[in-house]
This record gives sequence, C-alpha cells and structure tokens, in this order.
Amino acid sequence: MKQEPWRVGVLFSETGVTHAIERTQRAATLLAIEEINQAGGVLGRAIEPIAYDPCSTPSYYNELALRLCDEDRVNVIFGCHMSSTRKATLPVVEDRGALLFYPTLYEGFEYSRNCVYTGAAPNQNSVQLVDYLSGNYGKRVFIVGSNYIYPHESNRIIAELFLKIGGEVLDEFYVPLDISPRHIESIIQRIKRTQPDCIYSTVVGDGIVPFFNAFKAAGFDARTMPIASQSTSEADFVQMQPDVAAGHITASPFFDTLGGAGAERFVAKMKETYGPEVVATAPAESAYFQVHLYAAALEKAGTDRRTELLKALGEVEFDAPQGRVKIDPQTNHTYLWPRVAKLDDNGRYEIVFEPDEWVEPDPFMTRHGMDPALADPKIKSG
Repeated sequence: MKQEPWRVGVLFSETGVTHAIERTQRAATLLAIEEINQAGGVLGRAIEPIAYDPCSTPSYYNELALRLCDEDRVNVIFGCHMSSTRKATLPVVEDRGALLFYPTLYEGFEYSRNCVYTGAAPNQNSVQLVDYLSGNYGKRVFIVGSNYIYPHESNRIIAELFLKIGGEVLDEFYVPLDISPRHIESIIQRIKRTQPDCIYSTVVGDGIVPFFNAFKAAGFDARTMPIASQSTSEADFVQMQPDVAAGHITASPFFDTLGGAGAERFVAKMKETYGPEVVATAPAESAYFQVHLYAAALEKAGTDRRTELLKALGEVEFDAPQGRVKIDPQTNHTYLWPRVAKLDDNGRYEIVFEPDEWVEPDPFMTRHGMDPALADPKIKSG
C-alpha cells in the first residue's frame, strides 16, 4: 500500500506588492521539496506541497492559513514575507497547534512556540551593517521606510545602534506600501535638506526600484552617500540599471555572488529549474534550507506534530548555501552567517565583510542593551 505523503502548506505571494521577492521564496521552497522527494522522501513518504497565493495581503494569509489547517489538514506551513503577514498567520497556527517556518529577516523582539524563524534577527544583520556604515561613511543617518511594523521596528533598532556609537539620526520618514511619485519626491527632498552620510531604507515591495532610480536621477553619489537596505535584494537590483545599483549596501547571510560549492549549486539549480528571471535571494536561501531542516527533523521525530518536531529541530543541522545552520531551541531562531556587501559597477554584490563563524541568534538584542519599550527622544523628526 502506498504511504500517505507529508502534506505541507506553502504561503508565498505570486501577486501583490511583494510578489517579486516572494516568488523567489516560493521557488526555493518547491526546489527543496523536489530534491527531498527525488532522494526518496522522508521515511519513505513524499512531501506534498499545497500552495496558495495570498496576494501580499495580510488578511488573505490569515484566511489561507485557516484553510490549510482546517480543510487541507496540514501541520506545517512554510511562508510569509512581511512581518504584517507573519503576524496575521501566527494566531491561526497557534490556535491550531501547527508550525510556521518563517524565512525572512525581520525586526526581532518576538517569540512564538509555533514559529521557526530562519531569516536574520537584528543582531545578524543590523549590527554588522551599522558597524560598516559608521566606519566607512559616517555616523549621520537618514532613515526612511514603508509604513508598517517591520520598517518601524527595524528603523528603531538601527537608530538606537547609531545613537549608541555617538551617531545622529537626521530624519525618519514613512511612506505607504503603495508608494507614489509624490512620496518618492518627498524622500528625495528630505535627503537633499539633511545631507546625511548614509541612508537606511526599509522601503519594501514595488516602491524600491522607483526610489533607487529617483535617488540616481537626483544626482546623489552612492560612492559617498549610499542607501543601505536590508529589504532590497537581487530581485530588486536586477530590475535596475547597473549605474543605479552601484555603490549601495546591504547586510545578509547570503548573496548570489557568495561562491563556494553549496552556494553556486543553489544559484545554478534555481536558474536551471525556474529560469534566469527567478534569482537566488537571501530570503529564498532561507526558504530553501528551512525545508531541509524540517525534513531532517521529521526523519528524526517520525511525526510532524509540533512538540516532537520542535524537539528534533534542536538536534539537527544542515549545510545551507550560506554555511552550516541550526535552530536554537531556546528561541526558535537560527544560527546564521551575517555578511555585508556593496553593489559593484555591474550591479553585482561584492562582499566586504564576512564573519569568522556563525552568529548565535539574539532576537531580543540582550547583548546590545536594546529596549523595545523605549523611543529615544534624541531622534529628530524633521
């Protein structure tokens, strides 16, 4: 008798404001599932993905998570990109006793027993980014972001890190997710007025490329005043001319130019399977390795029930494209390899900082003295 497959939910958007990056995460998730199934599945049973398009809309994530848990009877969901969509999904998986694997960098200061966080926490990107920016460009920063939870919280952390080293936040400005040319012009005018050493941007989705294009058109020079953006990836820069992308900076555990056998194999397999238009982004790499971690834990636990699976997850490791990774059972976050990279004249990432070893997750920034309840009064509102 043929054994029933392990059914899993896949919730990444193919439409909507964040579709470009989420398509890479969906592709990487399905690639990992295909690899595992081709190798015989888990305990002789294939993994069966049940995928829906939540259209980059938080309420749809909630509705589709309910459908996956109640109608499709899945115990594990891989998905979500924006923090607003994660927070819309979490009440469902918590109520149903399911497990969400979340593969996107985020603002930290969260723990759910029903969520495994495989993207970078702030101590695995923001700390390294501020160190690099302040050491190479200066300590006067302009901050801009989309108007929802991740940008507000990520920007608060970046501001506090700059202030802790004697820096100055010249302005902090937010724009809608459905950004318009008028909003972009407001950003440009504020940058002209404040003349910062660098810009930290958490603008997400369809607004990223128009913002970078406008920055270049305004005559700003990224070699001396770059935009640093952790919410901008290869999926965005591939849509820009190389001279628009050149000089800008980000921090991430993975880049498609990383090199090494594992990274090169992952990049090649993504292009071979889905075509050159689907790029290997850091969120895609997290989406990829989290499926393999799930499979290793499933093999060990023999069940996809949350309690047993979580225990097994704390006992397995995986050689991800970025390097070896594992889940911290105390926080449900992941040991990662934070890097900093600059775009070269061809619009490709040049890695300018690499860690000597993986970095333990510290999602509550306890080792940096960060307090989520404090809004620093020294930040100028402009």
